[in-house]
Amino acid sequence: MTDQPFSPTATSRTLDPLAKAFTGATFSLFDLYRASIQAGGGVMIEGRAFTDCVIEGPALMLVLEGVHFESTNFGPTGGDMRNMLFQPLGNVGIGAIPVRNCTFTRCQFQTLGITGNETLLKMLIEQVPVG
Repeated sequence: MTDQPFSPTATSRTLDPLAKAFTGATFSLFDLYRASIQAGGGVMIEGRAFTDCVIEGPALMLVLEGVHFESTNFGPTGGDMRNMLFQPLGNVGIGAIPVRNCTFTRCQFQTLGITGNETLLKMLIEQVPVG
């Protein structure tokens, strides 16, 4: 997988889509997901640690059990965290990228929507500062 740099002077790097840890990487969540599937990693991003990464959309992340956000910058919200949250209408998140048992530490999200259970969405609304 190749990351897409924000800056035209930045260089792209090849990332291992099955790596268990990513540090300082910039990549599209969808590209990681697709590359992981193609490499035999299954239909879920699972058991990964992301540190100081820029994770780009557009994409919708389905947050499942065991996902932790530590000092994560969720990106522009228009002043209201609810602008990036999507509430499922059924019990399946078709079209969303499932993420389970992952940690995001000091990461920055760019145009990523988040969906998950009601408890998660409420916690994000209450605990994530917006500016």
